[in-house]
Amino acid sequence: MTNQKRIDNNLEEVKNYHKQIMQLSEEDKVDKIYLLSKQLVFIGRLAAIFSEMHRNIYVERKRIYNMEYLKAKQSKAVHAELAIVDIRKQEADAYNNYKRWNTAFITTREEINALKYKVRIDLEDGSSR
Repeated sequence: MTNQKRIDNNLEEVKNYHKQIMQLSEEDKVDKIYLLSKQLVFIGRLAAIFSEMHRNIYVERKRIYNMEYLKAKQSKAVHAELAIVDIRKQEADAYNNYKRWNTAFITTREEINALKYKVRIDLEDGSSR
């Protein structure tokens, strides 16, 4: 399966869970925790896909740089840098996507923990009855 297909499938799942979460009321904390936990799996997968893409592009960039460096007769570093200008943009995009989804993962995890804390408080003071 291609990376784009993997991204599309996981993104569709994230959106699906987001729609379900938005339909819940503020009182449905346990259901929200459950849905956020399910959504977290797909957010994590997206972060992993973009991390993998970033690493692969990085390796390819280094390979191209070294090949061009060895090929050049003079101004080796300049020729090598010029050869990798476009791939640097791809690498930056993959890194930015990785950071975006990794931040979403951390934020969602923190939201789950905050909701768990609220449920625990509600149970202790009896306001959940």
